[in-house]
Amino acid sequence: MMVDGNTHGFDGDPHQTVAAYLRDWLAEKELVLKPTTFVRYRDYVRNDLIPALGGIRLDELKHRHIRGFVRRQRKAGRGKVTLNRCLATLSSALTDAVKQRRLRFNPTRPTMLPRPQAPERMVWTAEETVRFLNHSHQADPFMADLCEVIIGTGMRRGEVLGLHWEDVHFDDHVLYVRHTLSAVDNSRLVLTAPKTRASKNWIAISPRVAAALR
Repeated sequence: MMVDGNTHGFDGDPHQTVAAYLRDWLAEKELVLKPTTFVRYRDYVRNDLIPALGGIRLDELKHRHIRGFVRRQRKAGRGKVTLNRCLATLSSALTDAVKQRRLRFNPTRPTMLPRPQAPERMVWTAEETVRFLNHSHQADPFMADLCEVIIGTGMRRGEVLGLHWEDVHFDDHVLYVRHTLSAVDNSRLVLTAPKTRASKNWIAISPRVAAALR
């Protein structure tokens, strides 16, 4: 049970459940997160974490509860990558509880699932790329132009789709990545900042990329 905040510096409702805390946490995160990130957190909280752990009092949530959740999910065939992201969401929420002096420690630690290794990426050869683009220009010219820009600049798909004409400078042979286009709930398109800080940058464009943009 939570001890008196005036004595030990902690504050909070000792009867608050995990579900109640996670709902409050989501309401705060909605104000600061990108819409796509918030939706991912929201779905894990609503569909997985609250049904499995929501009835437990926050102060009584232990490592064994979370370990049991992981075992049940794995037994049900849940993929390691998805489950890892779900646990990361819970860990983020409980880390905030520790920072707010609502909890003494984060019960998701130590980590129960190692972060899955990214699969090895297969890179096309120049010949394969040319063959793909030649076929695309015959089958779907507009999609081919999109692929030309992606391949010729290394930009992410959402960054290309989020380009504004004022950020394309043909005379200087450069463009500036300022936005990315994302889908929220697979139903609403939003313009947000690029995925990483390094992505928001100037990129040189070749004559072939410029032709595709035009």
